[in-house]
Amino acid sequence: MSSAQEWEQSEHRDLGRLLLIGGAEDRGDRDTWKILPHLVELAGGENACILVCGSSSQEPERVERIYKEQFESLGVREVYESEIASRRDAEEGELLDRLERATAVFFTGGDQLRLTSLVAGTQFGERVRERLWKERLVVAGTSAGAAAMSSTMLVAGPKEGSVRRSDVTLAPGLGYWRDTTIDTHFSQRGRVSRVLSVFGQNPQILGLGIDENTSIEVIPGQRFTVVGSGAVFVFDGRVTHSSAPEVGDEEVMTLTDSLLHVLGEGYGFDLREKRPILRDGEVIPKKDAIPK
Repeated sequence: MSSAQEWEQSEHRDLGRLLLIGGAEDRGDRDTWKILPHLVELAGGENACILVCGSSSQEPERVERIYKEQFESLGVREVYESEIASRRDAEEGELLDRLERATAVFFTGGDQLRLTSLVAGTQFGERVRERLWKERLVVAGTSAGAAAMSSTMLVAGPKEGSVRRSDVTLAPGLGYWRDTTIDTHFSQRGRVSRVLSVFGQNPQILGLGIDENTSIEVIPGQRFTVVGSGAVFVFDGRVTHSSAPEVGDEEVMTLTDSLLHVLGEGYGFDLREKRPILRDGEVIPKKDAIPK
């Protein structure tokens, strides 16, 4: 074992996982499901205890019940519904007790701004963060539930837009994964320009576009790996020039030296080196580091 691996094990032995899903996961026969079974495995298999939060949906009870049935069909013995319809609900002792028992929390799809409005800054929202970083909690989300995990949250934007400030609406996310912006249903809804517009204004962030039926398993601060049938688009926001401070809201922003990686299943990304990882675990070096 290398010294780096030993450090990771000693310093991050209680670090949890994020599982961010691009939406429309596991829609075929159950024999073909891949993402939800992967979540169950991360959460402890038959010993998993999953708390489902449907607060982003206009019909949270119905959505929570659907996912409860799906997780139970995968062999999970304990599945709880959060029933958060107000910020007061997110402070309730019974809910917090369920969270303490949970090995995973799953945020459903819907409206990410609705989710953050109900959860951000509450005892529930903050305890999820604490347990992710210190108690091996698995925190998963699909569609809006994934988009809300980032620190800079993409709320809305037309798919036919260009790279302009007016083409995106941003808000603070839950911040479980800092210095990122996450967009979902990515290829299916043509959302490239939305992410470019975000990191044109926030060059320090990493922009991620996740296709439907596709997910990333994230070890916070270290790396992520792609799981599912589609692609994950990684936009490195460290551009050499952005005209965002100089143009109006309706003018096109100029970005130079923006870097894009397209990753399929089994590939990963090193969050410290900001470089892709091959399926065999090798980090791809930068072009200027490759011997000629």
